[in-house]
Amino acid sequence: MTPNPGPALLSLQSDDPAWQALVDLSLAQARQALGKPVELDLQAVDRSGHWGFVRARLLDPGGAALSLADTPFAEAAAAGGVSDLAVVLLRQHEEADDSAWQVVDQTILPTDVSWLAWPQKHGAPSELLGLGG
Repeated sequence: MTPNPGPALLSLQSDDPAWQALVDLSLAQARQALGKPVELDLQAVDRSGHWGFVRARLLDPGGAALSLADTPFAEAAAAGGVSDLAVVLLRQHEEADDSAWQVVDQTILPTDVSWLAWPQKHGAPSELLGLGG
């Protein structure tokens, strides 16, 4: 008997109803963490079943390089201890529509692959997180 591989990994496009919900929630998380307006340079907006994953580089409004002055990350940035990434894990309620997502975990400006533990911690598919199978 062949094991069930689980839901397929889908790279969502902007015309997918779930795409907008995942991007909006991720953007809100980044803006809240930084305490300022930012934009997302999306690298991945993926889905596997009721799990969603967004990985993006953060930019200042208008697409300028991210400035962390006057943010909670200013001191770490001055010491070279931040990246420009935002990584967000989301989950959809099983019976809900494509707009009913909630943030499960996030890492803003990480300097390592801090989402390595999310499959064990949250039960998220490792393939969704770009961690292989």
